Amino acid sequence: MRKIQLNVLPNEVVKLITEENPIYEDIGILGDKGELKGVVITPEAYSYFLKKVEEDEDKEDLEFLDNFDSKNELDSAQTLDDFLKDED
Repeated sequence: MRKIQLNVLPNEVVKLITEENPIYEDIGILGDKGELKGVVITPEAYSYFLKKVEEDEDKEDLEFLDNFDSKNELDSAQTLDDFLKDED
């Protein structure tokens, strides 16, 4: 995550970030043509986002482990002799 001090932001942005209940208010940063260039989210939303990403990663890891065939991996792995032959 890149970081910036609050006091270097324009007053309008600081006001939006520090308002009373900003939890549901993401702040969209738009380009000259109205296209979305970035988003400022609340710390609560950021924590939620990280939690969901970690849950997805954990699910993918579990699926990988469930489908992992250790016998096949061992049978197909190179031996020390194979490595030594490759170096010649």
